[in-house]
Amino acid sequence: MKRIALAGMVSALLSGAVLSQPVVAETYDPLFTPSPTAPRATQGLLVGAEKFGQKFVVVGDYGTILTGSNNTEWQQSNVPTSVLLTSVSVVDEQYMWAAGHQGALLRSTDGGQEWSMMMDGHQLLELEYAWLQQKEEELIAAIENAEDDYEAEELEYALDELSFQMGGAEIQYEVGPTKPFLDVHFFNREVGLAVGAYGTILRTTDGGQTWRVENDAIDNVIGYHINKLVPGPDQSLILIGEAGLLARSDDMGASFEMLDSPYHGSLFGALFDDSGNLWVYGLRGNVFVSEDGYSFEAIDVDTRYNLNGGLALSDGRIVLVGHAGVMAVIEPDTMDIDIFSHPSGSPISDIQQGIGNEVILLGRAGLQTFALPAASQ
Repeated sequence: MKRIALAGMVSALLSGAVLSQPVVAETYDPLFTPSPTAPRATQGLLVGAEKFGQKFVVVGDYGTILTGSNNTEWQQSNVPTSVLLTSVSVVDEQYMWAAGHQGALLRSTDGGQEWSMMMDGHQLLELEYAWLQQKEEELIAAIENAEDDYEAEELEYALDELSFQMGGAEIQYEVGPTKPFLDVHFFNREVGLAVGAYGTILRTTDGGQTWRVENDAIDNVIGYHINKLVPGPDQSLILIGEAGLLARSDDMGASFEMLDSPYHGSLFGALFDDSGNLWVYGLRGNVFVSEDGYSFEAIDVDTRYNLNGGLALSDGRIVLVGHAGVMAVIEPDTMDIDIFSHPSGSPISDIQQGIGNEVILLGRAGLQTFALPAASQ
């Protein structure tokens, strides 16, 4: 009886005035939905930050971008997207860029208050597919002009690999943009790079008005994710990623030299200390340091948590942060290491220097601070 009664109620609803006006469901597209205003934005997931002047710019989930400093209230910016933003690059006190999921690249020209979409995932799909088609034409021509069967066979193998990538791109057209940018870096207002999942590398020389696909700038046929771009001395740039991917550019990203990686697991970050030494770190607490940028020494930091971010403090010490709130503080001269844990126990993704010995931490629990003990004399 209950089933019959329910069926009768449904029939009455369908035949009545309830459906006299069609109900149209709004389609939610985070890529083109402005970031919501959040009174507690500092407590949400925050991923990356950079300093400009005496302020910081911070990016995170739902398109959140905040500007502020240690002594002032944090201000939420006007952002035209609500995708997760993964990184930010400050060019100067006016110009800055942010990168995020679904192929989002954003630019601000007023110190981080207002942001404009300069690239979206649909445009990225178009760029990459056109690049793949050009590569296909070049390979077909090279096969026809091969000097011998061995060269032709090698080129045909490369063509097969390319066909696989084109098939993936065609699937992406059907499901829509999903590829994230994981980092962005601008050398000046004109020249910059954006990198991300599956070996994506884009470069611009006109301030982001146009972009060129540079996926073959490094030896990354398999398409390992590129996690980070780390600026170094004299306009150099370190590129790191999945499976120990490690490369260096000395011409503002126009070309890269592959480096012998000290580790074949994922690398999540790198930094240069005051002496010019290169530190790289990542999965399971693996840390390595190099004096010349080519040969590396393993450093045992006594943790197996993933290390996601790092900072060279003003007193010369290195701080690496990661999962479970871990903070490894390293004295480069003596290699003495102290391990701390933030009381929240929450994953930390990035770190910035605050006032004195205080550091600003970003991660799953939002924006937090921690007072490190002073360096031993």
